[in-house]
Amino acid sequence: MLNLFNRIGKRKQAIHFSSYCCAIFLIACDTDNQQVPSYVVQATPLVITMQAEGEIEATQAQRITTPGRQPMTIDWLAPENTQVKKGDVIARFDAQQILYDSRGEELDMLMIEQDILQNQAEQVRTIADIQSEQGFVDHELSFTERFAIDDVRVYSKLEIIETLQNKDFLTAKDTFLRWQESTVSEQNESANAILNVRKAGHEKKFNLFQESLSQLEVYAPYDGLLTYEKDKNGEKPDIGQTVFPGRVIAKLPNLDELQARVFVLSKNAIDLQVGLPVSVTLAAHPDRPILGKVKSVAGFPRSISRGNPVTYIEVVVSFNEQHLQLMTPGNKVLAKISNEVSSNTLTVPIQSLQHNLESSFVYVERLGEWQKVNVTTGLKNQFFVEIVDGLQVGDLVALAPQDMP
Repeated sequence: MLNLFNRIGKRKQAIHFSSYCCAIFLIACDTDNQQVPSYVVQATPLVITMQAEGEIEATQAQRITTPGRQPMTIDWLAPENTQVKKGDVIARFDAQQILYDSRGEELDMLMIEQDILQNQAEQVRTIADIQSEQGFVDHELSFTERFAIDDVRVYSKLEIIETLQNKDFLTAKDTFLRWQESTVSEQNESANAILNVRKAGHEKKFNLFQESLSQLEVYAPYDGLLTYEKDKNGEKPDIGQTVFPGRVIAKLPNLDELQARVFVLSKNAIDLQVGLPVSVTLAAHPDRPILGKVKSVAGFPRSISRGNPVTYIEVVVSFNEQHLQLMTPGNKVLAKISNEVSSNTLTVPIQSLQHNLESSFVYVERLGEWQKVNVTTGLKNQFFVEIVDGLQVGDLVALAPQDMP
């Protein structure tokens, strides 16, 4: 009986071993069929996600600009993101350079006034000399006319000719002196007119400097949260910086409605347009995304930092809901802008696409073999690429052609 049970046990072990071997063989066969991971080509929407960075700002804000009509140097600034009251000093500008320039213009005006007085004195002296000489000529001419004798019985012909020539000379000299007197007056009037024009220019600059001296302090127009405005190079005003008149240096935002101003890398900005959905994440609260949409798109790319040639597209994002308890103007944000560039297009994973010097291609299973097929590609996102020509729906594409046997 014991031997019978032993024989039965050995037979069961043999059956189990043969079953295990069959299982190994089936798994091996199945593994051979799945050696190359593949993907079935489908017509699906192609969504491109564009990354952007920026910060929160108020939809409406009172702009505070640099006063005056000339560049000014910042001497002091109130701390940013502080609550200010109406009439509080926000910025103060340095007066030293303005005073120096103002005194220079004042000195130029005084020097021009001295030049005008000197011209007038020279004019008086020159006219006095001309008039004195005119009196002498008139006296000589009167004497010549009074005592001129053309009787050859009294004077010789040579003496008579000399007397007549002297009379003609005196007459011509008198005419010249009268012309010279009028010319001197005209020349001095022209010179004084030029000097007066120069004086008016210096006087205008002097008045501008005086106006700037009266506007060295900038005051808050009403109560609010003070934020400083970046320039085109992404720099905020700072102490010692020279700013031009009319530049916006600060804002007092209306905190009832906020928006985000973000920048998308130019090469990634594909078909950016108003109305695209946006997911915004605050740097301080990365676990609480805020939904919104594109409110406006800049018409041209630009650099956002000095010395950096990389350009960006500026995008303004409006929020579907205001989360004022989380957001404050100046908060840094990350934004993801979604753009469904195509609702029904053939796509394949990026890793399935291969390239050479002539074309792009994929490996497609046809008649039980992997065949190289040239394709024409279109747009792509982080994971998929659009196939414009070369494939059909249902084609089986190799995901890892570099691992193919």
